[in-house]
Amino acid sequence: MAKIVNIVNGTGSVELINGTYTVTAEVNGYDNATINPDSVVVDAATNTYSFTIGATGTLTLHVTEDGTETGTAIVGATFIRTDVDGNEYGDAITTDASGNAVFNNVPFSATDAPVIYFKQTASDGDHEFSSAVQNTTLTTDTATLQITNTVGATRTINITDANYANLPIGVATLTFTN
Repeated sequence: MAKIVNIVNGTGSVELINGTYTVTAEVNGYDNATINPDSVVVDAATNTYSFTIGATGTLTLHVTEDGTETGTAIVGATFIRTDVDGNEYGDAITTDASGNAVFNNVPFSATDAPVIYFKQTASDGDHEFSSAVQNTTLTTDTATLQITNTVGATRTINITDANYANLPIGVATLTFTN
């Protein structure tokens, strides 16, 4: 007899008697053949069983100053996968010389594709970026998103003598480190 477990946010429950079970999966956007393990022995000593499943899609984030295919590429911008709340998962990826950061093994589906969440965690030090959680869906096995990292704004920096009000310092060097 088959028992179906409905999973919501990674968790589900079902009443199972002790025994050996073959496990199959129906997970939209994932390669169902990669369910691991594909069999399990349920025994009285264990009430929690964990499985993994893989995806085969590729999401490329192309980062430029103007967010276009032909814009000036940003090298060294970092991104990480998240959930809707911004909790981080996996390893960060970094843009290469072409401004591309590639998330491999992401889910895709022509219909009802799962949402992929990610956020940018850094840029190259000369460009602004949004650290907000972003999302997309892949309806094919590969997709490229254009991401904008604008040049930092020009700021005016003044320095005056602390003992003589408003007396400008003639020559100085200030270093800003973040």
